[in-house]
Formats: sequence, C-alpha cells, structure tokens
Amino acid sequence: MAGRGSWATSNELWAGCNKEEGQSERDLSKKFINGENAMKIKWTTVYVNDQEKALRFYTDVLGFQKKSDFSQGPYRWLTVASAEDPDGVELILESNSNPAGKAYQESMYRQQMRSAQFLVNDVQAEHDRLAAKGVKFTMPVTKVTGSIIAVLDDTCGNLIQLFQPAW
Repeated sequence: MAGRGSWATSNELWAGCNKEEGQSERDLSKKFINGENAMKIKWTTVYVNDQEKALRFYTDVLGFQKKSDFSQGPYRWLTVASAEDPDGVELILESNSNPAGKAYQESMYRQQMRSAQFLVNDVQAEHDRLAAKGVKFTMPVTKVTGSIIAVLDDTCGNLIQLFQPAW
C-alpha cells in the first residue's frame, strides 16, 4: 500500500473474504462474475471523522452489529451490518483521512444531504427510541410523497435518513 495513503487495492480486500481451501482470489471472483451469484450490493460506504466513535454509535445506539474489523498499516476496514440480516449489505465506516473523502463528507453535511438511508418498519417508533437515547434529529418524522422519513445526525459527520415506505 506504499504511496497510496489509506486506499486498499481490490486484491487486498479480496484477501479478507472467506474462501474455500485451495480456492484462489481469481476463482472467488469468477464465482461472482459468471453468475453463480447475481450482481448485488455487498458494501456501501459512509465517511466518518472518528471510526471508534462511529462504531459505538452504529452498534450501541442504532443497533447494528460489527461485522469486519481489521487493519493493514494505517488503513482500517471496519463494517457493520443489520442484526436482522448479518450476511446482508455491510456499511463501511470509512475514515475520512483521505482528503477527497473528507471534502465529500463535509460538503454533503453542509448541504444537509443524507449520506445513507435506512429502511425501518416504523419511523415514528425508531425516532422515539433513538431520541430517548439522545440522538439529535435534524428533520422530525415527516410524511412525504410515498414515504415517511426522519433525518438524524450520526455524530461522526453524517446525516442519516430513516425511511418507511407508505405503499
């Protein structure tokens, strides 16, 4: 990873994936590419200004579970997943130490744009549960066309939208 700051290559990330004994990273990637598993979203990223603080917020407050946590040099791969779907999509809590990531995160926050949207069964119940834990909401529970939403501050530089479909 010399000369790339905190960026990892795809090969470095594949090395952290589970594979069967004797299976190469190339075999593992072919399994996905050749349709044995259809294309799907596995990871998505939010940039955070403090990975430890973010881990506590996303697990202790929101209720996600830590899925992956390993480091290589200064780079830390840290993910959380839904406790109800631990093998589903993982949210990467990516350090904003990269200048491009930091600029993106700060611009999104300044413009009041959401960094992520989380599906919930009942926005009002989630709002009440989280507000009781001291979570700051920048938008209260609001009915909009096709959904009910609320927006919270994750304390790590992001606005997160809770989403309940109205259909």
